[in-house]
Amino acid sequence: MARLRGAWRGWRANGTPSMTTRVGMLAAMPSSVVVVTMRASASRRRGAREGTHQRRLEVARGRGRCVMRRASGGDGADDVGAWTSSSSSSSAASLVVAGADGDGRGGKTKATSSLWETIDAVPERVFAWTEKRLLTWEPPKFIWRTAATSLLFGSVLFRMLKQPKRINWEQTMQQIARIGPQTLGVSLLTSSFVGMVFTIQFCKEFAKVGLKNAIGGLLGLAFARELTPVICAIILAGRIGSAIAAELGTMQVTEQVDQLTVLGTDPIDYLVIPRVIACAISLPVLCIISFAQSLAASILLADLRYGVSPNVIVDSAAKYLEPSDLGIMTAKAVAFGAVIAVISCGWGTTTTGGAKGVGESTTASVVISLTAIFIVDFVLSLIFFQK
Repeated sequence: MARLRGAWRGWRANGTPSMTTRVGMLAAMPSSVVVVTMRASASRRRGAREGTHQRRLEVARGRGRCVMRRASGGDGADDVGAWTSSSSSSSAASLVVAGADGDGRGGKTKATSSLWETIDAVPERVFAWTEKRLLTWEPPKFIWRTAATSLLFGSVLFRMLKQPKRINWEQTMQQIARIGPQTLGVSLLTSSFVGMVFTIQFCKEFAKVGLKNAIGGLLGLAFARELTPVICAIILAGRIGSAIAAELGTMQVTEQVDQLTVLGTDPIDYLVIPRVIACAISLPVLCIISFAQSLAASILLADLRYGVSPNVIVDSAAKYLEPSDLGIMTAKAVAFGAVIAVISCGWGTTTTGGAKGVGESTTASVVISLTAIFIVDFVLSLIFFQK
């Protein structure tokens, strides 16, 4: 609760909440809500128990008066029988009339009240212990960082669609010039060897059944629909995503992000959105170039190693491939690039713990980006190829 009040005061004082303020309120909100709910529930239960306790005492006093009147009007045997009957009907009445004088009766009444007070104090102790644990509990880093990254993705999407004037195009062009050249060489080399590996497998197996004319079409479909966008996305996550997470993580732990906020610059507009746009634009271009490279490597190996004419592979690829396949490859590349950039920026801007935290954020961003690539690939494949 204290963390939530502190984050709210910081929000009110600064006007625009910083990334640290948003994450702090997000981390403090679940435990605060639970504590407030438990306090209201405990108050209602306490009121109900006090009413029940009062009613029980009134019933016990009424039964005690009835028994005393019966005892004063009869003989000794009747007194014993009356006392026995009343004690069997109610334990509270037996406690009230156990003593003949007023002191004994009052002592038993005090004992009964003390018993109920002890019973009523048990939930209060449990509530106090639970409240103490909740106020000192912090959610696991993975949970609140995932929530912060999801919030960041929504903010980026909203600003790009509803407030395009806030986009810093100068930073965006700088990021595009940085991402493209750094990833192109690795993408071309990887695509070449992947294309040759699949050419070896297809040519060897299809030659057994006399389907060499279909090799080019199958290679083209495999490269366009799945292999090229996934491979380029993996390279982008390892080469660029890790660099983004490390850069923003270092800026976060050295308080450079907070300095941007103090200077009146929104970190999301200046740091996050340009990187997301740059990755979403650069990856489709890399995919198209890598697709051409992988197909060229397959044609060269098929001609030199298996004697399959380049014209056969080109004609087969042109027969099987459709423009929609290239469109699907481009759509997947845009989605992969945006997801990689958002995850890397989200993990970088929520870094804590100094140099050790920067290393952990970099590693976690790459691992989560790779997992997200395959999840998004499955969803998009389910949408595009459901028929």
